[in-house]
Amino acid sequence: MNKSNDVDAASDQPIVMRFCYADPPYLGCGKKLYGDMHPDAADYDDPETHRQLIERLCDEFPDGWAMSLHSPSLRTILPMCPEDCRVGSWVKPFAVFKANVTVAYAWEPVIFRGGRKRPRTMPTVRDWVSECITLKKGCPGAKPKGFSMWVFDVLNMQAQDEFVDLFPGSGSVQKAWDEFCRTPMLPLEYA
Repeated sequence: MNKSNDVDAASDQPIVMRFCYADPPYLGCGKKLYGDMHPDAADYDDPETHRQLIERLCDEFPDGWAMSLHSPSLRTILPMCPEDCRVGSWVKPFAVFKANVTVAYAWEPVIFRGGRKRPRTMPTVRDWVSECITLKKGCPGAKPKGFSMWVFDVLNMQAQDEFVDLFPGSGSVQKAWDEFCRTPMLPLEYA
């Protein structure tokens, strides 16, 4: 990851931006998968709760945010987002295949908004990442480190930035952020 030295010309201090990642209980899966882990999980079975979350992300994190969801809910949730949002994809080369599912769910959409402008000297980031799912992390849907590093790269986040993980779950995204802040990375080196 190329961490540029963005500085405020007037103060000679690094420019600090505020970013957020949201991985709420997926629409229709809240009570079933997260009811015993999150007190408001069942609320996310209602699309209106996702609309309110998107409004919160836009209001509190104008510098940039990313939100995970599952492919069945993309049709419902994307129209709730501002027009300047983009959709990326987390492709899972190893995923759990479920009985009675004709086509496997081997990718997840990630909606992005904003981010630090990339200088032309920085490599272009793909709008997808290929990372295997995590196993035995104590929370369904825990994100792998490579996925988190990709999110940080897409938003062009830098170590001095403020980062908020709204749904910390297993803590893996925050752990990846802490590592990102400590360790400079080469461009597109996620794993």
